[in-house]
Amino acid sequence: MPFLLSRVSLLIAYVLAGALVGVVLIHPAVLLVVWAEVSRLSPDAPALGDFLSDRLLLLVVPRHLNMTLAFAAIGAVVGLGFGIATRSYLEATRGLRFFREIHGEEIPDLIAGGETAEVEFKSTMRWDLREDRVNKALETVIAKTVAGFLNARGGRLLIGVADDGTVLGLEKDYATLRNPGRDAFEQTIVGIITKFLGGDLCPALQTTFAQVAGKDVCMILVQPAPRAVYLTDAGKLHFYVRSGNSTRQLDLREAMDYARTRWT
Repeated sequence: MPFLLSRVSLLIAYVLAGALVGVVLIHPAVLLVVWAEVSRLSPDAPALGDFLSDRLLLLVVPRHLNMTLAFAAIGAVVGLGFGIATRSYLEATRGLRFFREIHGEEIPDLIAGGETAEVEFKSTMRWDLREDRVNKALETVIAKTVAGFLNARGGRLLIGVADDGTVLGLEKDYATLRNPGRDAFEQTIVGIITKFLGGDLCPALQTTFAQVAGKDVCMILVQPAPRAVYLTDAGKLHFYVRSGNSTRQLDLREAMDYARTRWT
């Protein structure tokens, strides 16, 4: 009930503010347009200041109350629109924050449980630990894993965790970004998915972070895709699906058979 009241109060505040704007801003703006047109057509048109003051004084005259109410109504409608948009934004932000808090808390338990059909660990996003350098080919590995989850029952990809569950953190990957940190890391993940799988699939992914043993770990929660997802690499299409605790590539015939049973 308190949450509902706060939502209604927000809309009422925007409607009232909009009504005020309609009277004190929109109405004078309309009068300014009218004065400009009158001045163009008649050399005897009054000065702008006189014109506005005369017309605005009519707002308090009872017989002109309808005009005042009309502009208040216009402003109220505009205010209501802004109120709805603001409320939607706040609710979406609140929902995303709630998601990140809830799912961020489960990361340590997922690490302790090890890799499964719906949980995969990756040490890094693009930093090659063996060669101690950036290796963009590793980004394709991230995309393959996500594609496998999308084409199966969904899953969770944890980045910054070795295969054996050792927490490595994201510091090496952060150092490769123009603005090191979680936001840039998440944006890079979105870029990888868009490049290899398609931007329309980004809404099927949610990203959150948690500190485990003093190190950042990223989790990508992948929902099952509504269609077959192909990875595009060097102009060629590849189909991946999660099989057990690994991601397997299917050939053309296998992919067609799988897609027929999975999405029909």
